Amino acid sequence: MDTQQPFGYSEKIIRHFENPRNVGRIENPEAIGTMTNPICGDLTELYLRVKNGVIEDAKFKSLGCAVTIASASVFTEKIKGCHIAQLISGSDDEIIRHLIGLIESELGELPAQKLHCPPATVQAFLEAIQQYCEREGELPLSLRIKSVMPLLAKLYKRGQREDE
Repeated sequence: MDTQQPFGYSEKIIRHFENPRNVGRIENPEAIGTMTNPICGDLTELYLRVKNGVIEDAKFKSLGCAVTIASASVFTEKIKGCHIAQLISGSDDEIIRHLIGLIESELGELPAQKLHCPPATVQAFLEAIQQYCEREGELPLSLRIKSVMPLLAKLYKRGQREDE
């Protein structure tokens, strides 16, 4: 059972923070996404190796808190081997719920004040694959990704008090 640790972090968050997977850069990546979290200023860079629309490798660099690092660690593990078109299928809301769910279902319950962390990882990913699709001439998929990105803005505000 995943028990709560100090600061309200689950064991999985602590594990991914202390021993993050896929940290580093990919030489000559097919795509890079960079996101500065608008709530806290944490920075995440996501590097992707993509072949024929399949994510073969994913790595990240982050200057952020435990949840930001754990989010990127889990996400890079979950997307390896996935086809971009499958990750970007369904309604706009379904896409966002699925991508955020890849992180949150693995990490367990997040402290309310840290709910803004997973959306930044997802936004860095969407920016990276949008760039890849544009470069590969897959304009419909690129435009689809662009239309989904604004939905993340609402998710950054999860866990904030009304007066903030």
